[in-house]
Amino acid sequence: MYCRCQANYVLLFVVLTSWTTQALAKDCIGVVAAGATPFWVQVEAGARQAGQALDLDVHFRGPSREGRVETQLQMINWVLEYGCKALVIAPSGPEIAPRVQQLAGSGINTVYFDRDLPGSAVRGVVSTDNFLAGVQAGQALAVALGGQGKVALLRLKAGVLSTSERERGFRQGAEQGGLSILVDTFIGDDSQAAVDALREQLPQLAGVFTPNSTSSRAALAALRRLGKAGELVHIGFDGDPLLIEALSKGEIHSLMIQQAHAIGYQSVQLAAQSLRGELAPQPVNIALQVQQVNRENLAQWQRAREFELSGNP
Repeated sequence: MYCRCQANYVLLFVVLTSWTTQALAKDCIGVVAAGATPFWVQVEAGARQAGQALDLDVHFRGPSREGRVETQLQMINWVLEYGCKALVIAPSGPEIAPRVQQLAGSGINTVYFDRDLPGSAVRGVVSTDNFLAGVQAGQALAVALGGQGKVALLRLKAGVLSTSERERGFRQGAEQGGLSILVDTFIGDDSQAAVDALREQLPQLAGVFTPNSTSSRAALAALRRLGKAGELVHIGFDGDPLLIEALSKGEIHSLMIQQAHAIGYQSVQLAAQSLRGELAPQPVNIALQVQQVNRENLAQWQRAREFELSGNP
């Protein structure tokens, strides 16, 4: 009799413990970045702050190098192991779309951030207005060069929608502003590729545009090696510490800086709304603006970013 009661008590304890654990468990959102640059560190900070504000667990991962689709696919599986019912991802290639379609069929909602894959089965997209950002960069370079001169467009990689849109916008803004594109090529994150692209054309070039942080760092390294950093007007993208230091020294003219923190925060916020059935059936598109940061407004931008990262979305 004693043994039977003891067994019943043990069974009851196990059941209650399991029920309590489930009752106390939070919903979770998996977040898969496209890389691990300082831009993504700021995005992660925003995503985690949103998770805290919404009482959600946020599981954040990203490939060590930009654009590794196969790694992202593995990370989607890692997210699913946590039982998350919502995914936020920056798709690095078209291979992500079929997987997102599968997830939708399983009742798992997906939000894209930083970039879009048109036609995907997602509940929303949170990203920079990349085409407009490129146009603004082209206009800014045209103004800096007095509406004339030949420039280089050093692209990141074919097939990346976010940077492709910036590059397309830059060409339009630069040409409308009176500039001509003398060099137009892909360099990725390879400084040697940037050296090779620029070396023969240096005597004719007046400016350079690069569409993200890795291409901006590669171009900066190339211009330093060629002895032209600070002489050619270089407009880059994103605000990682190395680029900010170069800006403060006058080696970079200006940076088009995204609202990285807001991209992370608002994408998790959107995914949470999808979890709770608060979204309309139509996908939500949130487009954020960039800020052009130069030496004149650098200190003001740095103060604003410190305030943002202190816990204010």
